Amino acid sequence: MTATVEPLPSHAGIFSSARRFALPLGPASDPESVRGYPIDLRLKAQTACWPPPELSDPRDDYVFVSQYGLGCFERWLAGDGEHWLAAAVEVGRHLVSSQEADGSWLNLAPLRHTFPLRAPWICAMAQGEGASLLVRLYQETGEDRFASAALGALGPMSRPRSAAGACARLDGDPWPEEYPTDPPSFVLNGAIFAWWGMRDVAVGLGDAAAAEAFEAGVNALARQLHRFDSGWWSLYSLYPHPLRPIASSFYHALHITQLDATNRLAPRAEFESTRQRWIRYSESVLNRRRAFTSKVLYRLVVPRNKLLGDRLPWIRHTP
Repeated sequence: MTATVEPLPSHAGIFSSARRFALPLGPASDPESVRGYPIDLRLKAQTACWPPPELSDPRDDYVFVSQYGLGCFERWLAGDGEHWLAAAVEVGRHLVSSQEADGSWLNLAPLRHTFPLRAPWICAMAQGEGASLLVRLYQETGEDRFASAALGALGPMSRPRSAAGACARLDGDPWPEEYPTDPPSFVLNGAIFAWWGMRDVAVGLGDAAAAEAFEAGVNALARQLHRFDSGWWSLYSLYPHPLRPIASSFYHALHITQLDATNRLAPRAEFESTRQRWIRYSESVLNRRRAFTSKVLYRLVVPRNKLLGDRLPWIRHTP
């Protein structure tokens, strides 16, 4: 019997992806172990066929790769069939074979919009999600290569950009960078996904260094979370764009779910108080309209179109 995935109710704007795509809490997540993922990624896996047809090159987007693998694993946990675990294992084998000696997965396609990066570049979000998948595969298969690759994946998240890593400092606090730009981007959702990978390595593999890194991460999140609060909506990042990067309704909802999930793994008063405040923001019609308008204006100034983006003077390509 195939499990169904029901999206969360949403107050999203009419054009938002949050109206048709939501990531709720993971139904099999356990704060005491590594089993289900903190949020439900089953919607990321629509077919148990590796590589999936929507992925043109598995070396271009390791966030997609890892989320697809985690989605397959979640479908297997939900009782959808052994073929989903087999697909997740295929993803794990790809991650092992494509991992660099320093533990990184290099995105071989440049990112030319919002946070322009020249290829190759490292994404801490992909490092964390890849580690999360590999720990789960190790636990199910007993293959040591999955554990070794998961441990190795954490290395780039502790190194600065200047040392071929993806870690920045926010008032001295470590911040894993989804987009390792100069100046740092400090993307909220990407850092949380990265920290979850540290937690899974710590708990699933009993690694003390990973446990220490995760503790430092959640403490940093608790201290810095106020920076992502505009007073009426959450911010996607702290990058100094010409306009403040107000989160889309999808990412605002994701932030709320991530804070809930993280609070279950490592409770902090700041997580729950901020989550409740951001829920109140999203319940306001005025705030939702303001967020939509702000996002439209933001995209006019910070376009997704790579050709137009290349012409904007504020963009600094990484070397």
